Parts: sequence; C-alpha cells; structure tokens
Amino acid sequence: MKITYVLELLKPTKRKQNILFNNISEVVENRRDIATRLKDGETKLTSAHFKGSNLPSIVINQNIREVKALYNNFKKSNPQKENIEFKPNQPICYNNQNYKIDGHIISIPLFYNGKCQRFALPIKQTDRLEKLIKHMENGCKLGKASLFYKNNLWYFAVTIDLEDKKRKYTNVMGIDIGLRQLAVASIMNLEGEEINRQFYNGNEAGFKRKKYRSLRRKLGMAKKLKKIKSINNKEQRWIRDLNHKISRQLVNLAVQENVGIIVMENLKNIRETARSFNRADRNINSWAFYDLQQFIEYKANLAGIEVIYINPKYTSQRCSKCGKVEKSNRIGNLYSCACGNHIHADLNGSRNIAKNYIENICLDGNGLSA
Repeated sequence: MKITYVLELLKPTKRKQNILFNNISEVVENRRDIATRLKDGETKLTSAHFKGSNLPSIVINQNIREVKALYNNFKKSNPQKENIEFKPNQPICYNNQNYKIDGHIISIPLFYNGKCQRFALPIKQTDRLEKLIKHMENGCKLGKASLFYKNNLWYFAVTIDLEDKKRKYTNVMGIDIGLRQLAVASIMNLEGEEINRQFYNGNEAGFKRKKYRSLRRKLGMAKKLKKIKSINNKEQRWIRDLNHKISRQLVNLAVQENVGIIVMENLKNIRETARSFNRADRNINSWAFYDLQQFIEYKANLAGIEVIYINPKYTSQRCSKCGKVEKSNRIGNLYSCACGNHIHADLNGSRNIAKNYIENICLDGNGLSA
C-alpha cells in the first residue's frame, strides 16, 4: 500500500526561491514539449531529446514517465481537446534515487548557472515528518517525490510503500454519509445483529455552509473576486479538518469493535441526487463527501481494514428490519415502517449498507473468515 506524506518546507531564501521558480517554469515547458512529441507519434523519448531544456536530466526523464501516463489516460477519455494542457504551476518530480532525506533536510537536484547542482532545503519539524522518519527507520521503501508551490508555501510530497495489514476480525461497519448527519455508522456481526452505532451531526457544517454562502453573495455583489477565492479556500480547509476528525474517530471505533470490513455507498452521482441545494452547495458537498470517504479508506487501510463500495440504490428506502422498499416510509430524519421499525432514517440507511455486504457477499461464501 502506498501513502503520501506532504511536508511543508521552511521558507527558502530569495535566491533559492528564484531557482525553484525557474526550474518550475522549465518543467512546464518541458512537459508541454513532451506532450506535443507524444501527439506526433514519438514514443521512445529520453532526456537526450530535450538538450535545450534547463533541467537536470533525471527530472526530464521523470517528466517523460509522468506525461506518458497522463497522455495515455487522456487518449482513453475520448477528449474534445487536441492535447493535454499544463497549468503554469507544475511540480518538480523525482524518483526515489534522486532525492535524499536526512533528518529535517531534503537534498534535491536543480538546474542553476548552466549545470545541475544539489540544494539542501529544511523541512518544518512536524508530526508528519516524525512519522515519515519512523517509517524510514523501520525499513519502508521511499517512492517518488514532488516539490510544489501552493498558497505562497513550498511543499515536498513523499510517497512510501507499506506492507498491507489484514485484520482477521469479521464484524462489518456500514457508513451512511449525508447532509443532516455527516456520517452514521452501524456495526454488525455476521449474523446481522447490531453491536454498536455512531452519529456525526451535520448542524455545525450546515451553519458554516450558510455563513460562507452569505459571505460569497455579499462579496460577489461587491465584485471582490479575490476575497471570494480566499473564503472558498477557508471553507474547504475547515471541511477538510472536520473530515479528518470524523474519519479518525470512525476508524478508531472500527478497530475497537473488531471490524474487518467497512462498507460505504458509491456516491459518484451525489451532485444529481442532492437536488435540494443550489449548484454551489452541491459542488461543495459532493467534494466533501468524496473527501470524507477517501480519508476513511486511507486510515482504514493503514489499520488493515478493507473498504468496499456498493450501489446506493434503495438504501434509504428499504426497511432494515423487514426488507420492504417503500419511498414514503422516510420523512425527513424518521424512517417508519408498518413492521414496527421506527428509527432514524440515516441509521436505517447505515444498517442497510452493512447488511448488503453480509447478505450478498458473506452468505455466498466469499466474505471474511474468522
């Protein structure tokens, strides 16, 4: 399993910043040149084909690998555009043989004064750096890395390979993700009996959404576009922090309750289903839902818990007790069925999500074994 640590650099000197910006500009031009050559049918490319580029050859070769992968995906997507487009702010990428990490210092090759030179850049000493160093001390293999500039800060992202853990526990956690309740978890054993549950209320997130939407409306009337962008970034940072906290608590609960499988809905079409919100809110929520699911999956995999996704069809309409599907049974937060099942609608959904795995996979003999 691969995980990535994004490390913030201490602010470089003006001289080093200029060198970094110059190398990024060259990366952009080099990537555009590579894409053009690939379009023209040149597939066997090496750094020798780009002698005029002011970049280390190892960076050019990594660019070739990166752009080839992007170009192949681009062609498979039946694009309307003629070729891949690259924004001005591209990362400088390295394979695991071309950079070094020694404590809180990274060493990378850059092009300067007509030749390739190594530069040392200090990293902020944070928990992320400590975790990465521990992985390195335990023999984890470093993967590719990239240096990039974002929001006036410099970052160095390092990928490492971890051995996959597999938990032998057989309990299943179904997670229903939504608006009123950001997440509701139901933990069941393989007999379909619920052994624990957890709610994460969305009131605070709803308040924040309304607050930022109101601010954007006022700033839009005043034509303060830069301020709107700043507000959007602030909102996304707040949502991302909340998602980190929720995902951590959910995975901790899963470990506590001996969960081996986490089941969630495939929410690719959430923009179309969240019709009660305007376009901007649907975009924010679709991103936030996807972000939360990614955090859960990432943390679960680190704990050795498998994550699977199911079709969301009827999970909110089906009775988790008798199995009857009736759209009118759900009214707001309440799910009420004639069989006597009167529970929170999102809890009903999370139970259905867990039972979907238990009934359709475990009972077929393909599930976890104790």
